[in-house]
Amino acid sequence: MEKSIIIGDFKYDITNFKHPGGGVIHYFNDGQDATMTFDEFHYRSKKAKQILKTLPCERVILNKNDADKEMLEDFVEFRKSLEMRGYFRPSYLHVYYRLFEIFAIYLVAAVSIKYNIVASVFLFGLCSGRTGWLQHEGGHNSLTTNIKIDKEIQSFFIGFFMFGDGSMWNNMHNKHHATPQKIGHDIDLDTAPLVAFYDSSSENNQMSQMKKLWLKYQAYTFLPLTSGLLVMPFWSFYLHPKKVFRDKNIKQALYILAGHVVRICLFLKIMPMSLFNACLYHFMAIWISGIYLFGHFSLSHTFTPTIDKNENPNWVRYAIEHTVDISPNNRFVGWFMGYLNNQVIHHLFPSMPQVYGREVSRELLLFCKKWDIKYNIISYFQAWDYMLKNLNSVGELMST
Repeated sequence: MEKSIIIGDFKYDITNFKHPGGGVIHYFNDGQDATMTFDEFHYRSKKAKQILKTLPCERVILNKNDADKEMLEDFVEFRKSLEMRGYFRPSYLHVYYRLFEIFAIYLVAAVSIKYNIVASVFLFGLCSGRTGWLQHEGGHNSLTTNIKIDKEIQSFFIGFFMFGDGSMWNNMHNKHHATPQKIGHDIDLDTAPLVAFYDSSSENNQMSQMKKLWLKYQAYTFLPLTSGLLVMPFWSFYLHPKKVFRDKNIKQALYILAGHVVRICLFLKIMPMSLFNACLYHFMAIWISGIYLFGHFSLSHTFTPTIDKNENPNWVRYAIEHTVDISPNNRFVGWFMGYLNNQVIHHLFPSMPQVYGREVSRELLLFCKKWDIKYNIISYFQAWDYMLKNLNSVGELMST
C-alpha cells in the first residue's frame, strides 16, 4: 500500500522508507502535512535533510483554505522571532550545572550510606530521576545543541545512572511527541490494561475480572505499584537491556552493567551487609526513581482530551490543546519537574533548550490570546488532582 507525506512544497513517497529512528513516520496518515513535525524534530540535523532528498517526491500545491492558515503563518513568524533572540541557543552554564548536579547527588548518596541508609536510597532514586530529565533533553539535542555531544551525554547518563538505553528511549518518546493523546499512536497513552488513561482504552483488551479489579483501584496503585514496582524495573532489567543486546551495543551494555555493579558495590563496601540487602537497597532506589519519573510524566497530558485515529490536528493545536503547562513561573516546580513543567512549550519547540520555557511561556500566552486559543495553565497540585481523578474515574468506568 503506497503512502506519502507532505513536507514543505513536496509530497514524499515513504512507502518503503525505513526511518532510522523507528516507525514513527508511519504514524502519519497518507498525504498528511508533516512540515512542522519534520522541522522541529530535525531542526539541527543535516543528515535528516540529506535523507529527505533521496526520497521520491513531487511538488504539490497545498490547500489554501485551511481555517488555521493565518494562525500557522503567524506561528512561524513567532518561532523565527524566538530563534533570532537566542532561545534556541544553549545555555552552557545551565548544562554544566545539570551535569554537576547528577554527580553531586550521587556522591552525597554514596557518602550517606554510612550514616543514613534511608536517605542514601532516597538520594540514589532522586539521582536516577534527575538523570531521566537530563537524558531526555539530550535525546532532543537541546542540551549543548551539538547532536553528537548530546547523544553521548544521553547515552552515558541513561546507562550508568538510569540503567537504560538512549536509542530505546528516543524511539518510544518520539512517537509520543509526534502524536500526543492520539489513540493507537501515543505510546504514553495506550498502556491498558496495566493502566487506563481514557475511557475507551480497554476496547481491544479482553477484560477479565482480575483486570477490572486492578483498574478499579489504579489511582491508588499507579505510583507505588505500576510506576515504581512494575514499569521502572521492567524498563531497567528487560526492555532496555533487550534493545541493547539486539543492537549489540557493547558500549551501552557496559554503561548499564557498570551502573548496577558500582552502586551495589558501594552499599557492600561502605556499610558491610549481605549481597541480598545491597541488591534490595539498589532495587528500592530504582523503585523511588520510577515513582518520581513516571508520576511526573503523567501530569502534563494524560487527562487532556484524546484524539481519534482519523483526526489530524496541526502541530500547534496538537501541542496547545493536548498538553498543559504546570506553574510555568514557579522556579522550584520547574527544577523539580526537570524543566518539563512547561510541556506545551516543549511540545511546540522540542529542540529548544528547556531552561527557556518559563520566559517563552509568557510570550505564548500573548500569541494564544491573539488567536483565541485556550492555553492550559494549571498549578502543580492541580495537575496531581486532575491526573489522579482521571485515573479514578476511568478505573471506575472500566471496572463496571
